Amino acid sequence: MTETKPSGPRPAPGLVGGLVLILIGSIFLLAQVDRISWAHLWAYFLVGFGAILIVTGLLGIGRHGRGPTRGRFIAGVVLIVIGGANIIGLNVWWPYLLIVIGLVLVISALFPHRT
Repeated sequence: MTETKPSGPRPAPGLVGGLVLILIGSIFLLAQVDRISWAHLWAYFLVGFGAILIVTGLLGIGRHGRGPTRGRFIAGVVLIVIGGANIIGLNVWWPYLLIVIGLVLVISALFPHRT
């Protein structure tokens, strides 16, 4: 059996890891110069990591290195919702948003779009 390789340029292997390190360094730097609160450090990380997932999903940097990756996009949105809700003080409401997003995904899976 021959294994087929995905066509097109493959992203550099350390792209996501490098972006995460830049994110962590930037968050700690902003916290040290009192631009963000140390108490919300984890929430800023979730928002930043969610943004990285959305960008990599839209650029198609996924398992096979091509095409948009819907799972990364959805995971990014969920992380941004959780982190953003805690930053702006909606700690009680973000679980409801996750439930709504989950319901939308289940309904869209049950009724696939016709092409």
